[in-house]
Parts: sequence; structure tokens; C-alpha cells
Amino acid sequence: MENTSWQIPSCGILLLNFSVRSADSITDMKKIRRQDIPIIIIIGLGIIFRIGQFLYNRSLTEGEAALALNIIHRSYPELLKPLDYVQAAPIGFLYIQRFFFNIFGNNDYSLRIFPLIAGISSIFLFYLLTRKLLSRNAKIFALFIFVVNNELIYFASEAKQYSSDVTICLLLVLFILNIVKNFHPSKLIFLGIIGAIALWFSHPSIFVFWAGIIILVIQAYKNKRINYLSFILAIIPYIISFGIDYYVNLRATGQNQELLAYWEKSFMPLPPQSLTDLKWFAYVFLRTFKNPLGFSIYELLFAVLSFLVGLVCLWKRNRYELAVLLLPVILALFASGLKKFPFEGRVILFIIPMMTLLVAYGLDYIMKAVSESSRLLGICLVSLPLLVPGVNAFHRLFVPRAPEELRPVLHYVRNHKKDGDIIYLYYASYNAFLYYSERYGFKIEECIVGTYSWDDWTKYYSELEKFKGKPRVWFLFSHVIKTYGVDEEKLFITYLNMLGKRIDEFRAPGATAYLYDLSD
Repeated sequence: MENTSWQIPSCGILLLNFSVRSADSITDMKKIRRQDIPIIIIIGLGIIFRIGQFLYNRSLTEGEAALALNIIHRSYPELLKPLDYVQAAPIGFLYIQRFFFNIFGNNDYSLRIFPLIAGISSIFLFYLLTRKLLSRNAKIFALFIFVVNNELIYFASEAKQYSSDVTICLLLVLFILNIVKNFHPSKLIFLGIIGAIALWFSHPSIFVFWAGIIILVIQAYKNKRINYLSFILAIIPYIISFGIDYYVNLRATGQNQELLAYWEKSFMPLPPQSLTDLKWFAYVFLRTFKNPLGFSIYELLFAVLSFLVGLVCLWKRNRYELAVLLLPVILALFASGLKKFPFEGRVILFIIPMMTLLVAYGLDYIMKAVSESSRLLGICLVSLPLLVPGVNAFHRLFVPRAPEELRPVLHYVRNHKKDGDIIYLYYASYNAFLYYSERYGFKIEECIVGTYSWDDWTKYYSELEKFKGKPRVWFLFSHVIKTYGVDEEKLFITYLNMLGKRIDEFRAPGATAYLYDLSD
């Protein structure tokens, strides 16, 4: 007969063990949740900052309007041709923008949905990147700097490709790091396919992809496990894709003389031939921390120091990981030296995640080193590069960036314009006016569009003198050019005040309308 007297205690012990383990698991979950609270808050704030700027629904800038005119007035096949209005963008991005335009109609929001999705997605991708490379404190520093970055917040609702550049390059960096840590030939082939697709949506992804290939070749060679066939199979689809994209899109962009002239000062001197050329490197290095990294003059030098410390620390820990972060930046610089890629501002938004990681890495090291003597001093030092960008991000929730608010200006002019009034349009306002003209009942043919003459201001005066004797002339300004430090709008207005009498005006951020009586 089976003795059951021992069964009950055994079950009891099992239940007790289960209960204890469950309690421990719940405690561990609470610990995990407690540790994750700062991360969750920071990610939540990042989403709020981006949605806040999006919902403000500012007017499109001149550049946005120029690209939007191509998107809304062209069919999908026509978007394969070189763009009008001195614009360049990846074909995949143009197609996505056209898709949202078809669904949601001709409004500013429809052109900003994809950049917003990309901007929010990049927060989560960047968090995954910090988990791979950083300690807990460094992870918090990096994520905070990333989510409060003024440029990332703004461009998450800019109807251009820069927000999605960040997202796509982050995806590639994550995948390359995964291969670096766990190499397998099949992953390499998959990288080639991903890269071949990515370049149709993001031009800077070219630098990230080739940086990854170079690093993986070196790693495989040093580890004596290089598989030439897998590298060839990875590169072939990319080269085919690049060849098609170059023929259809990139070739025209690279040959656009107006674009080359516009970005002339953003190209690296190659080779440097003078002291001025050498100064370019120092200037651009420091400028990059201001824009696009978002550090003000108050914390810029400490941010630079943190970056350099982070660079040295990661060099000592894992040179392959450092190469994944830095080599795309170096390749972009080299491309700028070949006059193929401007290294400035919004165009290099994609380097923010890589640079931010190194700054955070350095901040963490500095805090640990200083905290051994004074924990308070360590916390204060680390707060330096975080405070001003953080305050600015919260400020922008209530006062969003609105660089060229032409829309309310056109609304005012439409409501106050009388029959017979003349409208003069400042030349640099043309694209934005053309984009909004139909919405506000204006016809570009009925306006007088000014000519640009940066090097000869007397032509502006001659143009304005033609309006002598006219009782009501509206002068519209936005995207005002500052030539040699001189604001052209002020130049125009100074002369108009000499010619006649101002009888009305309306001002909005970055845009203005003046009504003049020039009959005397």
C-alpha cells in the first residue's frame, strides 16, 4: 500500500517554494520597474516634445514648401525625375510623402506625419542602442540628451527627410552592432539587403552601411574567419541598388550647381592647403556640438570634453563598437571633401545618436571619477550639459519653433486687401507663397515677384522706384536673407520709408506684410 503521509508535505513544500519564488519574482519585477521609471519618463517626455511641436502646425518654411510643391504636383513616376525648386530627397521618402498626401489631402499635417512617426521611432531605437553600449547612468544621460535635442524635436515635424535619416541610420547601426557581437554570414547577406533598401529612403545611410562593411571585413580578417563569398553576396545587391538610385536620383543631385553653391562652405577642404583650411576642421568640430547636437555656448566645452573622454574610454573597451559610431561620421566628412555631401546642420542630423552616445559615455566616467571625492560635485558637473537643453525643450512646449510663419500673414493680407492693391513678393518668399497661394485665394501671376541681387543692392532700389505713384502696395517678406550681415528686409523698408508712407503692417515670426502709400 502506498504511503501518502509524505505526499502532503511534499506538495506543501512545492507550493511554498513556488510562493517564495513568485514573491521574489514580483520583488524583482518591482525593482526592474523602479529602475525603468526614469527611462519611461524620459521616453514619454521625448514623445510629448515631438507631438507638441507637430500639433502647433507652424507654416511650412521656404525649403519645406519647395519640396512639398514637387510632391503635391507630381505623380509617382514624375517624382523619379530631378526635382524643381533646387530640391533633393530620396525617392522612397518622396513616395511615402506622396502616399500620405493622397490619403490625408493637401494640408501641412499630411506632410509631417511620416517625419513624426520617424522621430518617435528613433527614440525607441536609440534606447535599444544605449542598452547595447552603456551603463545604467550613461544610458539615462544619453537618452535625456537625445530626447531634448532641439533639432530632433523640430525636424520630427519638418516636411523633409532629416528625421527619417536618423531613424534609418539607427536601424543600420543596431544591425551592424549585432553582427559585430555575433558574426554569421547570413546576417551579413541580410545587411546587404537592408542597406540596399535603406539608401532609397536615406542618403546618409550610405555612410553607415559602408562603415559597417569595412569594420566587419577588418574584424573577420583579424579573427581569421573571413568568408569572401558572404561579403560579396552582401555587397552585390547594394551595388546594384546604388547604381539604379544613382542613375535615377543621385546623379542629378550631385550635378546641381545651385545646390553645390548653396552648400559651398560646408564642404571639407581636401586636401587642406592653408592655415584657414586647418581652422575649418576646428570650427566645424565645435559647431557640430552646437548644431545639430544642441549644446549652447554655456555647456559646449564641457560637452566636447565629455565626448573626448568617452572616445578614449570606448577605445580602451571595444574599438569595434567605437568604429561603428565614428566611421560613418568620418566617411561623411570625406564625402564632403569630394563635394558630394555637405557637412553641416540638418544634413548631418543622422550623426546625433553616435555623438550623443560618446558624450554620455564620457559624462558617466567623469561623474564616477569626481564622485569618489565629492558626489555632489559629480552630479553638478554632469548636470551642466543637460540643464540648458532640458529647459529649452520644456520651453518649446509652450513656445514651439516657428521660423517662417507666412500663413497668418497671407490670411491678414487677404482680409485687408482692396481691389486694385498691388502685391510685391520678396524673391526668397516665392516657394512658400506659391504653396499657400491657392489656399488663401492668391494667384502668383497677379503678384510682382522681386529679383535677387545679393551683390548689387542698387537693383533693389530701382525695382522699388517703379511703384512710385501707387497708392496701395503690399510688400510681403519671409525667409529673409542676411547678406554680409545686412538684413535685406530692413534694407527694403529703409528705402520704402523714404519713398512713401507706411499705412499698415502685420508681423508674424519670420514673416511680415507692409502696406505702403507711394502716391506722393
